[in-house]
Amino acid sequence: MTVEKAHSLAKAMLSDGRFYHTECVARCAKELAVRLGADPEQAEIAAFLHDIMKEQSDAVLLKTLEGSAIIKDNYFSEYRSLWHAFAGAVYVRKELGLSQEIADAVFYHTSGRAGMTPLEKSVFLADYISDDRTFEGSAEVREIARKDIDLAVATALQKMIGHLVSQGRIVQPLSLEAYNYYINRMKD
Repeated sequence: MTVEKAHSLAKAMLSDGRFYHTECVARCAKELAVRLGADPEQAEIAAFLHDIMKEQSDAVLLKTLEGSAIIKDNYFSEYRSLWHAFAGAVYVRKELGLSQEIADAVFYHTSGRAGMTPLEKSVFLADYISDDRTFEGSAEVREIARKDIDLAVATALQKMIGHLVSQGRIVQPLSLEAYNYYINRMKD
C-alpha cells in the first residue's frame, strides 16, 4: 500500500475532524520515524490507518475482533477506548493485507507496549503529541520529544496512566508494562 492509498482510505472512512487528527499524526510519525531510524513511509501508512476503526460501532469492532486472543482478556470490556486499535490491527492485516509491523503499530498506538519497535514508537508518540493535540500534558511531552524520544514515551505513559487512575479506571496491562520498561531504561 502506498501513502497516497492509505491517505485516501482514511479520508473515506473517517469524519473530517478525525481525518484532520490522522493527517497531523501522519506528519508527526514520519518525522519521528526519521529520527528513530524507522521507515518514514511505513510510519506514514501506519499513522494514516491508526484510527481507521475509530468511528465504527461496537458491533463492528466486536465482529472484527471475533476469535482474537485480545477479546479473551479478563478486562477487555473495561478498556472500550482501545477496541478501535485492536480492531484496526486486525483490519489492516486481514482486510488490507499489510505487514505485521504496520498492524502492530496500529495495535499499540494507544496502549504502547514494552520494547516498542521504532515504527510502533513513532505512531504511539505521534498520536500523543501531534500538532492538533491540546489536552493537558501534550505540550509538555511534545517539548520533551524534541530532545529525548524515550523520555517522551515514558512521560506520555505516566500521564496517561495517571489520568486513568485518577478516574478510577482499569489500566491496560500493556501500558503498565510499557511504562515500567521505559522508566527502567531511563535509569541506565
